[in-house]
Amino acid sequence: MELIKIPTIEDGVAPLLDRLVEELGTGRHVLWLVSGGSNIGLSVSVMREIPDELTNNLTIYLTDERYGDIGHADSNAFQLEQAGFDPKNARQVNVLARGLSLEETAEQYALSIAAAFEASDIVIAQLGMGPDGHILGVLPGSPAVNSDKIIDGYDSDPFTRVTLTLGGLQEHVDAAYTFAFGEGKRQALDNLLTKDLDYAKQPAQALKRLPECYVYNDLLAGELPE
Repeated sequence: MELIKIPTIEDGVAPLLDRLVEELGTGRHVLWLVSGGSNIGLSVSVMREIPDELTNNLTIYLTDERYGDIGHADSNAFQLEQAGFDPKNARQVNVLARGLSLEETAEQYALSIAAAFEASDIVIAQLGMGPDGHILGVLPGSPAVNSDKIIDGYDSDPFTRVTLTLGGLQEHVDAAYTFAFGEGKRQALDNLLTKDLDYAKQPAQALKRLPECYVYNDLLAGELPE
């Protein structure tokens, strides 16, 4: 895992874009996991720059979603759409489905994303990190921290969440590009770089177990020792 200091989140467009274009350019089937929140503008910018002809082998899933009716205002999928995210020729799969309970939504999404993992040559995750050290939709101390599922759902304040789990992340993701900006993230970044904490205290610690992980931020630089 490497922390890379850059001035703004917009400066993170180039490395993520370059990696996606490189993999797609070789003809590989790429699964791109995208996040909501502060990552939405970045996703829109990256997708806009991917040549249309390269998007045929691209599949896009959300890393996590806020449960509710399709298109509800807090939905990550809805906010991506409203921000102008255009999948072009890619296959974009949403989490929410009409008439399903939280448990049924999580189960359906787990089956769908498991098939996508199997069909992909490489899985690239684009993540954010909260000031509390959460990644995906996995909050510190939440039921999802120690889940043995690929996808899990649980009630939390203020959102009920459906999320890729830490185990699912570690088992299936080949490379993670994480973006964490602002002074409020300083302690979480320092903890990530210098401490080994339980996942229940800082879910982002799971990033250290990935084959590749780059944490772009405006505060700290450093690399874990071999």
